Amino acid sequence: MRRIAFGLLSLALLLMVRSVALASSVNVSLTNAGGVISHDGTVFVGPYQIQVGGRTFNAPCDDYFDDIGVGEHWQANEVPLTAAGVVSALFGSNPNADHLYLEAAFLTTLFDQEPTSDYSDISYAIWGLFDSAALSSSNYDAGAAAFLLRAESAKLSFNEFAGWKILVPIDGSQSQGGRPQEFLIPAATPEPATLALLGLGLVGIGLAQRRKHGSRP
Repeated sequence: MRRIAFGLLSLALLLMVRSVALASSVNVSLTNAGGVISHDGTVFVGPYQIQVGGRTFNAPCDDYFDDIGVGEHWQANEVPLTAAGVVSALFGSNPNADHLYLEAAFLTTLFDQEPTSDYSDISYAIWGLFDSAALSSSNYDAGAAAFLLRAESAKLSFNEFAGWKILVPIDGSQSQGGRPQEFLIPAATPEPATLALLGLGLVGIGLAQRRKHGSRP
């Protein structure tokens, strides 16, 4: 029983580590633009709804220069939000890229905390990290500047965003238009089957330990 329990636990941990550690090419599609529009009424500011390998995420893009349309699909390299992963990202060659991506992830979390009236400011703060053209837009106002300052002032580390991914677009794989945009997505919830294996392993170990202690005089 104990050997089986350890085997199940090892398998579950291997599956979880494998899902986090491997970088791979994934299929991405934009299913919804989010419905929230910038202050001047010209740009959807999201967060957008995308499908990644069959899973749905609400995520803003970090790329102001490129654009995508609802129904468009493409391929992206899914790399971890780590120092090593940032090197392969679209803006990985920018000065201080590590911290820029951490700030973008921090700002991404604010979509779940702030009202929709702030979505334009949050999006332009993210875009302003990587593209100076966003900073010169009329949509980049005092509110956007305040969010950007908030991100710059935060003490951030990659540990806070363990499991997050950067979806680096593969140019030429898109179904329409030019190069797709890059996205940051939060850590995915482990598959139910993996969680079940992990639970069985932990229960088995607990029973084995209980039996072991119960056999003592």
